[in-house]
Amino acid sequence: MGDAPEAVVANRARALGALGRSVADHVEAAQVHGREVALVTRAHRGENVPGVDGLISTDPAVVVAIHCADCVPILLVDARRRVVAGVHTGWRGTAAGMAAAAVAAMLDAFGSRPGDLVAAIGPSIGPCCYEIDAPVVERLRAWPWYTEVLAPGGRQETWMLDLWEANRRQLVDAGVPAPSIATAGLCTAHHPALFFSHRRDGPTGRMAAMITTAPGPGVAQGS
Repeated sequence: MGDAPEAVVANRARALGALGRSVADHVEAAQVHGREVALVTRAHRGENVPGVDGLISTDPAVVVAIHCADCVPILLVDARRRVVAGVHTGWRGTAAGMAAAAVAAMLDAFGSRPGDLVAAIGPSIGPCCYEIDAPVVERLRAWPWYTEVLAPGGRQETWMLDLWEANRRQLVDAGVPAPSIATAGLCTAHHPALFFSHRRDGPTGRMAAMITTAPGPGVAQGS
């Protein structure tokens, strides 16, 4: 089971407080397992933006937040143009090109060059624990490297999917330099003391990945 609603609010307040911010600054995506991206500003503070799995912003008043419990959280930064992005992607989003769509949205909205981006792929279900079936494999065939992110599963007609590597490949294909992509490599299903996992526990809570263009507490604002 997940945390009680009051615990969720308290935990968000604690996390945002560590950034010198409040819950009122938090903007999250509805996370519908697609590839749509929204540009958010201070006008969206406190909102859950419908119909999207990615958020991009240059507004220091905004804290972009992604919530996951096995799906992959990806954070992107263009330090040159002070653009940030938060991405939620499971197998559906990965098959649809969610990470690549976020890179394209940063380019379209702010002129971000993929070569300037830095990406972090956070904890999610790992290739050790994520068993998929043939219909999912069929959806992944659009990517030329799809066989390279699969390994035989434990049952007939199943495979183990490496979502970390699939999204890393997708970011590289979109022009993000491979050395600029960091992968946590932590499986949510394998670490019950650290992470929620929907596949391990069923209905459960969520972890947050947050990013903002504002400096942290005690950090001077640059020109």
